[in-house]
Amino acid sequence: DISHRREKDEIIRQQLELQDLLIKISSTYINIDLAEVENAIQHSLEDMGRFVGADRVYIFEYDFNSQTVSNTFEWCAEDIPAEIDNLQQVPIAYIPQWVEQHRQGEPFYIPDVGQLPHDGPEGLRAILEPQGIQSLIAIPMLSTRELIGFVGFDSVKQKHEYTDKERKLLFLFAQLLINVFER
Repeated sequence: DISHRREKDEIIRQQLELQDLLIKISSTYINIDLAEVENAIQHSLEDMGRFVGADRVYIFEYDFNSQTVSNTFEWCAEDIPAEIDNLQQVPIAYIPQWVEQHRQGEPFYIPDVGQLPHDGPEGLRAILEPQGIQSLIAIPMLSTRELIGFVGFDSVKQKHEYTDKERKLLFLFAQLLINVFER
């Protein structure tokens, strides 16, 4: 009976934290001065990363004219190396699975990178393992059905399975970012 009560209390605590985080992020972007957008995005990436327990959170923008994708923002937890400088103008051909999922408005989710097939030096596993990624989820950023990029969450220290609630939160966050980019 006591453990059941503790579980309920924990669920309520998480719901309140989630609500506070959404209010904080939403209110940040409502009337933000465009000169402060980059700083606000960095803080939001950190807040979201800490909330879901990710080790690295980032934004990539697709460039379908040049058929590349580039990392434009990144937050890393303590002792997690940054990858932003290594991930500029990456050929989209390296990540066709991501693009297909994103075009359909779906996240690209890998609960265990170690379970991916060994598909050569330009394969997905070969790209992700050197970054230390154990799990990841990448949420598409769609603007009126136009795919502009994605926000991603890497788990480096341990694998992470995303709950439906976390996925909904991540989609909401991606939508907030789209609104900021459109402004």
